[in-house]
Amino acid sequence: MGKLFHRLLYRLLSLEEYLRVVSRLFFLNRWLGLGRTGRALEYNYHLPQLVRRGDVAIDIGANLGYYTRPLADIVGNEGEVYAVEPVPVIFSVLERNVRGCSNVHLLNFALGKEECDVEMANDSVAEVGYFGTGRNFVSEGALSKSAVRFTAQMKRGSDLFGGLERIDFIKCDIEGYERVVMPELRPLIERHHPTVLIETDGDTRHEIIEMFSEMGYRAYMLESGREVALDADSDKDIIFRFE
Repeated sequence: MGKLFHRLLYRLLSLEEYLRVVSRLFFLNRWLGLGRTGRALEYNYHLPQLVRRGDVAIDIGANLGYYTRPLADIVGNEGEVYAVEPVPVIFSVLERNVRGCSNVHLLNFALGKEECDVEMANDSVAEVGYFGTGRNFVSEGALSKSAVRFTAQMKRGSDLFGGLERIDFIKCDIEGYERVVMPELRPLIERHHPTVLIETDGDTRHEIIEMFSEMGYRAYMLESGREVALDADSDKDIIFRFE
């Protein structure tokens, strides 16, 4: 969908209505099998190579359920999906989008290294003219006047998931805050050795790659739908496999 279409929807609809429409269009495109090799969807279509029936998966930054729903289908009734999404209005639409998925556990929290209330924001309106659903972040600096602000409850992932007997897969897309969340989850990762799919960039990317390398993981990326060794110059999402 083009930026102009997004801007029009954002201006005509309430934020929640806008999110419902955007997510319906996403799931329609996926059902039709569109965008398999496009950057926005290639990792989503690759999920059957990362997760198996009966697995326990954690979706950190679940957003509107773009990964949660496919994960729920793949792991089946024998598996479980824990979907973590802190932003209230997005969480409300996420609930609707996974209605009927009895193996999904929804957690309306931000993950971090302490328990507290935090301010979150989405500053994408100033940049592109509409609410970018994957652009929510823990607010730590100055924001534009058009920024949408939220208050969320932060929890430690080690507390939320410490009692799980297995963790087979983690997807993480939290706009740079993985620099805090992944080290906090490190003891669980070292215990269960899940496959991890993570969106990360900048200096944080190097920190994350180094941390997983220390734990015995190898890093991969997708190239034409195939996993290849991570190119050091690439900014694509990373698949970490314990080997």
